[in-house]
Amino acid sequence: MTREQLLEAIGKDETIENADLAGIDLSGADLSGARFENVSFRGATLSAARIQRTGFTGCDFTGARVEDVDLTKVVWHKMDLRGIILRRAVCHKAVFTGSDFSGADLAGADFSSAVMDNTILDKACLAGASLLRTLLYKASLKGADLTGANLSRTVFYQADLAGANLKGATIVKTFLRDCALAGQDFRGASFVMVQAGGADLKGCDFSGADITQSNFMDADMGGAMLNEVKGQRSVFMGTKLIKASFKQADLVQACFEGADLNLADFTGANLEQTTFAKAGCRGAAFAGVNATCADFSRADLTAADFTGARLLRANMHRAIEEHTIWERSGRAGALDTDPDLAEAEAEDHP
Repeated sequence: MTREQLLEAIGKDETIENADLAGIDLSGADLSGARFENVSFRGATLSAARIQRTGFTGCDFTGARVEDVDLTKVVWHKMDLRGIILRRAVCHKAVFTGSDFSGADLAGADFSSAVMDNTILDKACLAGASLLRTLLYKASLKGADLTGANLSRTVFYQADLAGANLKGATIVKTFLRDCALAGQDFRGASFVMVQAGGADLKGCDFSGADITQSNFMDADMGGAMLNEVKGQRSVFMGTKLIKASFKQADLVQACFEGADLNLADFTGANLEQTTFAKAGCRGAAFAGVNATCADFSRADLTAADFTGARLLRANMHRAIEEHTIWERSGRAGALDTDPDLAEAEAEDHP
């Protein structure tokens, strides 16, 4: 089928099915409103073409050039888009379901408010792309390049970002629930008001990052580096933080309730009004911290080191203090177990 024959068929509102359009040049063509099913566009050129409100199902765009196009609201279902070049394309509110973008060049593209469920983006280049409010449900982005990308309010749910490069990406109010992010480098990153509950963040480096008001509830952050982070009012409820490091971190009013902090290091951190209720802190380092008005009620502080810690009015209600080191600390200014409350708790849980 030639370009002229194709455009004539589209003009007649015909559905284009099972056609081989490999290598065709459709640069600047108006394909708006057309319907394509099981069509091969392998190696085709559609740069600057008009493809708004166009439906594609089961089509093959392997290696096609689709640069500088407006794909607003297109619906691409189960498409083979491996190696496609979509640089600077506008894909606002587009829907990509079950499509394969492996190795695709999507640099500078606009995917704002798009839906990409069960989509493969392994080793794709999304450098400088906008994924503002984009939904990536069970998407695979293993080894993808997201350097400098705008991920503000992006929803990654159960997405696999193993080995992805997020350096310089804007990560503000981003949803990363149950995502695979182990070993990521977030040093100095803006990671503000992010929802990362249940995520795999083992061994990640957040040193110097701003994680203010971010939620890491039930995440696995074993061995993570969070030295000198800005983490005011951040949430780590039930988080696994074994051997994690928070040296010199600002964690004012943060919440570590029920967290596993065994062997974690908070040396020199600001823990004013921070909650550690029911947390496991066996062997943890709290040397030199400011824990004024912090809550350690029912926490396990066995063998924890509070050398030189400020503890004015810190709540130690029913905390386990076996072999805890209090040398040169303000332990005397902390609040001990409240006998009346302890009695009431014993009655509720005999």
